[in-house]
Amino acid sequence: MGHQGDLAEAFRSEVGVEFAFLVEDAGFSGPEQTDNGLLFHSAGLEVEVWFLDGHEPVVTTLVTPFASDGVRARGAWLDELYVLSGCGPAQDVPGSAPTRRAMLKRVHQHAAALRRLMPQLLTAEGGQLIARCHEG
Repeated sequence: MGHQGDLAEAFRSEVGVEFAFLVEDAGFSGPEQTDNGLLFHSAGLEVEVWFLDGHEPVVTTLVTPFASDGVRARGAWLDELYVLSGCGPAQDVPGSAPTRRAMLKRVHQHAAALRRLMPQLLTAEGGQLIARCHEG
């Protein structure tokens, strides 16, 4: 299994625990395993949490809206959404994960940021917020 397999396993396990509020409180289904992490679905949103274990390992979270007809819009990164929504600075949602401990900490930070942002994402303004990330 090796080092990377262990890290990926630890990452998925941690995301499953930390992002469980999506399933328990926000009506999402999942998680579903993807190549780089886990994916959660709801009626109008997908949340995908990735661990990219490359030269500079990083944890990143993508929030993708989709219409009732199933058409996916462009997703937005959690750190951008977090700042744009007024929840706080980008430093609250760091990505760099050079060690196992840092990676696990990033999962906690991303989950906490998403938890703060979720009430806004679940309203009609959520889609507009995501769309605004692509304006500039």
